[in-house]
Amino acid sequence: MKVLLTMLSFLLVPRVCEAVSILVGIMQGSSFHAARIEVTAGSFDVQGAGQLRIASGQSFELIAEGSQVVIRRGEERIANASSITLKGNGEFRIAATGLKATGRIYPGELIAKATGGRLLLLNRLDVEEYIPGVIEAEAGARHTLEYYKVQAIISRTYALSNLRRHEAEGFNLCDQVHCQVYHGRPRFVPEAVTATNETFDVVIVDDDINLITAAFHSNCGGHTLNAEHVWSKPLSYCVGRRDTFCLVMPNSNWEKSIPLDQWTRYLDSKRFPQDDSLEVEALAYFPQEKELYFVDERTRIPMRTIRTDFKLRSAYFTVHRDGAAVRLIGQGFGHGVGLCQEGAMRMAQLGYSYKDIIQFYYHGVHLVPRRFIWFFKED
Repeated sequence: MKVLLTMLSFLLVPRVCEAVSILVGIMQGSSFHAARIEVTAGSFDVQGAGQLRIASGQSFELIAEGSQVVIRRGEERIANASSITLKGNGEFRIAATGLKATGRIYPGELIAKATGGRLLLLNRLDVEEYIPGVIEAEAGARHTLEYYKVQAIISRTYALSNLRRHEAEGFNLCDQVHCQVYHGRPRFVPEAVTATNETFDVVIVDDDINLITAAFHSNCGGHTLNAEHVWSKPLSYCVGRRDTFCLVMPNSNWEKSIPLDQWTRYLDSKRFPQDDSLEVEALAYFPQEKELYFVDERTRIPMRTIRTDFKLRSAYFTVHRDGAAVRLIGQGFGHGVGLCQEGAMRMAQLGYSYKDIIQFYYHGVHLVPRRFIWFFKED
């Protein structure tokens, strides 16, 4: 077994390590052709626009025209280029035309490109600047500092182990649930910055000292799942376990009513076997634990498929006949693999440390500073 440093030794080592810069595709869930950029702090040189320099309080517009980005201030067309970069030291606000979620403030640099009349906006920043924004977007407000430390470490680990997720599109990560939700600087959770600083550089590794895939979800409904039950292959550290902590949390339970004829047509479309006992169970289904297939393996209808098709919160539910409808009563929210956020929140409320929480949900893992991974690999 490799000898790993204690958290105390982490704190005694100076924070001198190679920074990791990441490129995040922002506002990826929407399509827009124009955006207003306002510098809210510091100043930036706008590369690709001649000698343009934008200081705090100043703004300009970016407009996509074909494969060109047009830069405009008021009615004045300043320049156009295949891409522009805001390079400097400060923060900027983005308000995209036609989007409700506007006014977010971002640190780092902004890169703008145009593709087919659509703007592509990328935020380049250090991973330690990125993490606080993910913590707020993924966890929300009014949680304990200890839980925010958990979120900081799993979000940092996830980001660093998925830097090639959008490589074909020219960036590392998107700002949506496909990767991790990121809305720029945290606005309502100052503890997100504290949690990031107090876990500076710490990541989760497996026994081979490789970064884990730090999967997480909202609520497991009382039991997490093995990775292979949801995805294509097992992960040694994502092994299902009983979790009673999340059962008292807001997303533990849900219900959904579906018209009876819609439910039966759906099962017919999936070639549900014509078997009297199975047909009865299809309208009165009460699994005692999480199952991979609806009713049993003979149906070959994965529970996760039903979850996707009916947009359910989870794939763990019972079925009750309710007149001309069926009522699905479920537990949990999300895929169920890895760390259960609401369970972790409850553990933090009860006084568990962030190390204990992480090791409860991920089997056989270690917390190490990223900058020391090379040392343990050579050991």
